[in-house]
Amino acid sequence: MQEIGAVAEVFRTARGFGSSPLYSRLLEVVAGDGSLLELAARTRPGQQPTFALFGAVHHLLLTGTPDPLAEYYPSVVGADARPVDGDTGPAFTRFCAAHSSRIASLLGTRLVQTNHVQRSLVLRLGLALLRRTTPAPVCVVEVGCSAGLNLRADRYAYTVGGRLVGDRGSAVHIEVDVPDPGPLPDLDTLPDIADVVGIDLAPPDLTDEDDRAWLRALVWPENSHQAAQLQAAMAEAATDPPRVVAGDAIEIGPAVASTLPPGLPRLVVHTATRIHVPAEDRQAFDAAVAVFGADGPLLHLALEDDHLVAPSGRPGVGLTATDATGSRTIAVADGHLAWLEPLPAMNDGARRPLSDR
Repeated sequence: MQEIGAVAEVFRTARGFGSSPLYSRLLEVVAGDGSLLELAARTRPGQQPTFALFGAVHHLLLTGTPDPLAEYYPSVVGADARPVDGDTGPAFTRFCAAHSSRIASLLGTRLVQTNHVQRSLVLRLGLALLRRTTPAPVCVVEVGCSAGLNLRADRYAYTVGGRLVGDRGSAVHIEVDVPDPGPLPDLDTLPDIADVVGIDLAPPDLTDEDDRAWLRALVWPENSHQAAQLQAAMAEAATDPPRVVAGDAIEIGPAVASTLPPGLPRLVVHTATRIHVPAEDRQAFDAAVAVFGADGPLLHLALEDDHLVAPSGRPGVGLTATDATGSRTIAVADGHLAWLEPLPAMNDGARRPLSDR
């Protein structure tokens, strides 16, 4: 159970919910209600109570719990959903009171394991950046990979800055607004992948109906396109699931790193994962990621909770790249990768062979 004062602060200061008018309103409702804060505090330590509480309520509605609250969820009732109004908060409060034991059970057993398939672009971008520097096959690692859907980034279709790249026949099509794609590497020129592995505390099982339903519930109610992407990616990944290892990266990172072919370049990616790591463990988390560079050149890409302003003026999250030359912010992006704006640093040292670093 989390400390209630800290939970209240999370709901009061939460950002990045702009694409969900419903959740934007409910943040205010929860922040001002002691009983809702007590319920949200049942979220497992290290997990974000905003995503967890909203996901738990959404899960109950999507799986058939009848309640007037469902009228506000486009994911449940479709285009006829009620807009946010003065009754939204009371409806949410009543629902949580009526189903508090079921919500608490979800908060105590489930993790915030979003698989925003749009974020696959981060991994594909990392592969293309590595291809600039080495012809060698690459080992791919995602920390906090959930079901591992983004580990199949090389198998999806993308429209990036108006240009179609990737597997044009894929059922998964990701469109990312990039106002100036000039600094981007060639996203159609990727290295061979020698090995791919994900690490997650409790990876969902794509063959399990309840696990798939939980992943669906973590997609925000208004984001129908994202939900469709998720369903398509789950179907595609289920036919050839990537290797995913259950455990805490801090504890098992060295053992997983030792399974990779020695000497080959490693791409390690995490997106919106470090923010779920307890603050006191983040230094150990960073050290665990660095371990993957002990036996091969490392490129580490992280899209995490660094609030920056893009060149266009849009507020976003920094995409950082770390290799032997140091760490730099190479782009600013929407947290869900609806848009990305590359920065000049994306090309810093990009064409020097890894062996010369």
